[in-house]
Amino acid sequence: MSTKKIGQRKRKAEDDTREGKGGGPAHGEGLKEKVLPRKGQGKRKMRGKAKYIGAHVSISGGIWKAVKDSVDIGGRSFAMFLGSQRSWQRPPLDSKAAEKFREACAEHGFEPTYILPHGSYLMNCGSPKQDIFEKSQAMLVDELNRCSALGLNQFNLHPGSSLGSITTEQCLEKIAQAINHAHQQTSSVITVLENMSGQGSTVGGQFSELRTIIDRVRDQSRVGVCLDTCHAFAAGYDLSAKGGVKSMLDEFDQVVGLHYLRAIHLNDSKGKLGCHLDRHEDIGHGKIGLSAFRDVVNEPRLDNIPLILETPGRPGFEYAEQIALLYSLCED
Repeated sequence: MSTKKIGQRKRKAEDDTREGKGGGPAHGEGLKEKVLPRKGQGKRKMRGKAKYIGAHVSISGGIWKAVKDSVDIGGRSFAMFLGSQRSWQRPPLDSKAAEKFREACAEHGFEPTYILPHGSYLMNCGSPKQDIFEKSQAMLVDELNRCSALGLNQFNLHPGSSLGSITTEQCLEKIAQAINHAHQQTSSVITVLENMSGQGSTVGGQFSELRTIIDRVRDQSRVGVCLDTCHAFAAGYDLSAKGGVKSMLDEFDQVVGLHYLRAIHLNDSKGKLGCHLDRHEDIGHGKIGLSAFRDVVNEPRLDNIPLILETPGRPGFEYAEQIALLYSLCED
């Protein structure tokens, strides 16, 4: 997600999920028993055992509460913000809160591999404005340090935007510069770049742009990619076509390399193919369509990585129902 409006929709969906809204029979009834338990829970054979589907959940009331929110919706993975989206200045992460988060993850069987914190929307590591670039660089360091304190090993970053005043090449160079600086200041957390829709002057809509950034990161063991299905479709990758998911992954492997793929954001698209609009839609209710998501959850190359919903949600079809639907599409 890259716009303020999308962020507001996501927060509303998080609040609705936290308050237990939705769950009507039109979409959710009869599917919940198919949702997989987390590691160590349950013995019976269930569908999608290698698929770790979850959602972006809220940290309202304490960062450790994100874990219970994920449990409550049947998630096996999750994403969350690490602080306020409204301010560059954040209070330090409370050590007791971090401890409670780690304990909750251990209690419910969430391994770090299946948790992908999401970066602040304030950051623009490709900004031509020096003050914004420096603030973004400093915030990236802070975000990676917060991940370490929480016992997490990866962090999701929107690459950035040229704001139309520098070239794409210059923007990509600045992003790599910011990542290299952050890696020098931190020890081990992987920076996971997200593909974008190509809206406005944002970069990262084409796999070749992600490859350029990766090529300029000094420690390539600390960089990865999260593929957003809505963004890919809006950027021109036709996931709605027969074999479209396979074709996208084949191209990603050729251009970037599947060994860099760390996560998927599961979002349908309000906009049509190649629209370059970042407008997420609920699974099966957009232009991508349900068939593509059936292909996603049955694609073996997407085993054992977080598959995370960032959909707006609607009455009777919130995160819990969409997770259940996706698991019902799994063929093993």
